[in-house]
Amino acid sequence: MSVGFVKSYLMRDHDELPHSASWWTDREEQRDQGDSLREQLKEMDEHVARLQDMLKCERAKSARLQLQCNQQEAELRRRELHSNRLKERLSQQTDRHREKGPSIEVLNFPPGGRGKKEPPIKSFRSTARREEATLRLMLERREAELREAMKLRHSLTTLLHTLRVNMEQMLSESMDVAQDGDKRMDQAEVALGEHVTGGVIQSWRQVQKRLLDVLSEGQTVAGTDHDKLLTQLESELKENQQLVRLQQQLLQDSLVSPVPSEIADSYFLEEWDRLQMRWTELDHQRRTFERERQSFTEAAIRLSHERRDFEQQKASLVRQQYLCDSPPNGHRAPSRRETIGLSWGPTNISGCLPITPSSTESGAAAVPGLPLGRARVQTPSTPELYSALNLSYNCRSRDADHQSETWDDGAYRIVHTPHHPHLDWSF
Repeated sequence: MSVGFVKSYLMRDHDELPHSASWWTDREEQRDQGDSLREQLKEMDEHVARLQDMLKCERAKSARLQLQCNQQEAELRRRELHSNRLKERLSQQTDRHREKGPSIEVLNFPPGGRGKKEPPIKSFRSTARREEATLRLMLERREAELREAMKLRHSLTTLLHTLRVNMEQMLSESMDVAQDGDKRMDQAEVALGEHVTGGVIQSWRQVQKRLLDVLSEGQTVAGTDHDKLLTQLESELKENQQLVRLQQQLLQDSLVSPVPSEIADSYFLEEWDRLQMRWTELDHQRRTFERERQSFTEAAIRLSHERRDFEQQKASLVRQQYLCDSPPNGHRAPSRRETIGLSWGPTNISGCLPITPSSTESGAAAVPGLPLGRARVQTPSTPELYSALNLSYNCRSRDADHQSETWDDGAYRIVHTPHHPHLDWSF
C-alpha cells in the first residue's frame, strides 16, 4: 500500500506542475500589465498637470483681456464726458455770441466815426464762426471715436463670451458644437485684428490642439511598446539622415570652396613661426641636456677616481698593517708563497715604518746560501688578504689584483708592479 500511495502522490505532483507554471506566467503577465498601467496613469497625471497649467495661463490671459476691456470702457466713459463737456461749451459759446453780440459791439466801439466801427464787428464774427466750425469738427471726431470704441467694446465682449463658451465646451468634451464657436472666434479675430486680441485666439488654438492630442492618446491607449519603439527609431532615423545630409553639405562646401592663396600663405607663415619657436625651444633643451650630461659624466669620472684612490690607499694601509702585525718567524703554510727575505735596513714599504726585529725576540735563523742581512720572510697571498679583511674574493679579480713581487738585493725593498685594474664603474 505504501508503494501505491507514493506512486499516486508522484503522479499528482506531476499533474500539478504545469498548473503551477501557468499560474506563475499569468501572475507575471498581470504584474507587467499593472506596471504598464501605472506608467500610463503617471503619464496621464503629467498630461493633466500640464493641461491645468495651460488652462491657468489661458484664464490669466482672459483676465488680462477683461481688464483691458474694463480699461477701454473707462476710457469710453471719459471720452463721453469730455464730448458732453465740449457740447455744453459749444452751446454756451453760441448762446453767448447770440445774446452778447450787440453789447460787445457797443462796448468795443473805438472813438471816432461810424464807418470805422464796422471792420472789428466783421472780424469778430468771422473768428467766432471759425471757432464754432472747429468745435463742431472736434465734436464730430469725438463722436466717431466714441462709436468705434463702442463697437470695439461690443466685439471684445462677444469674443470673450465665445472664448469662455468654447473653453466650457472643451472641458465638457462636446466637440461638434465647438467647431461653430471656433469659426465665430476666427471671424471675430479677423474683424478685430491681432493687435486688439493680443494673439489670445492663436494661443487658445494651440492649447486646444494639445488637449485633443492628449485626449486622443488617452482614448487610444492600445499603442504598444513596439509601436513606441518604432516611432522612436523613425525619429532617430530622420535625425540621423538630417545629420548625414548636413555633413555631406559641409564636405561638399569644403571641397568646392578651396582656401585662398592669401589665407594659405598666412597659415603657412603661422605654422612656420610656430615651428621655429618649437625648434629653438628644442635646441635650448638639447643644450641644457648636453651640459647636464657632461657635468654628470665629469662628476662620475671624478667620483670613480676618488673611489679608486681611496681603494688603493685602503689596500696599501691594510697591507702595511698586516705586514707590521705579522711575526717574522712564522712557519710556512703549504698554500703560502715563499719569497726572498727583506733587508733589515731603514727602508719601508709604501710609507710603513721599517721592520727591525731583534735576534733575541724573533729567533729566526739565517737561511743558508744567502748573504748576511737577508732572511726568509713569508708574504701572504691574495686570498689570505681578502679573508683577513672579511671581503669576498672572486676569480675574475685574481688576474687584475695579481702582482709580481720581486725582492731587490741592493735596495732591500719590495717593488710592486701591479697590473692596471679594470675600471668598470657604472656611470
